[in-house]
Amino acid sequence: MEHKTFTTKTEAKDLFRFQIYHTYFGVTGVLLGLLAVLATGDLIGNFTEMSTGTKVICILLVAWAVVLNPVNLYFKAKKQAKTVELFKNPIDTEITEEGISMSQGENGGLVEWKDVTKIVILKNLVIFYLGKVRAHLLPLEQLGEADADEAVELIKKYGVGKKIVNKRKKRRK
Repeated sequence: MEHKTFTTKTEAKDLFRFQIYHTYFGVTGVLLGLLAVLATGDLIGNFTEMSTGTKVICILLVAWAVVLNPVNLYFKAKKQAKTVELFKNPIDTEITEEGISMSQGENGGLVEWKDVTKIVILKNLVIFYLGKVRAHLLPLEQLGEADADEAVELIKKYGVGKKIVNKRKKRRK
């Protein structure tokens, strides 16, 4: 049985990546993107005919969707990384045929593959969704390139039958 153990610490940038992905690659993200595109198109196409109030509203909508929301997500992630006990200490993660075993000090447990609903593999982060409101993060950036590649291969091997979204490009040798 092939398995691999990693020790990582979830940092603010990992939480931020998760929140950006979760926000902008779902229904909310599509709506925010559509809102920004429509407001920008309206500004460009009708700028001279628009009242000042309408221009301000369009500019605020674009700024909210493209700038303010990501900045807000960043500060939320930073605060969460500092205040939530789970993120203050390293987590040992083992990927096995049975599932993903995570432990931190005396706390820990096994998440079986059958309980994982979706796996998202980003360039520097793996997100294991356990339903719509729970997720576990594996920061690949802290593993080094070889270990990160091995982790991704094991996840693909053992996560067969799960919805796997792989946005990580395999590096060239």
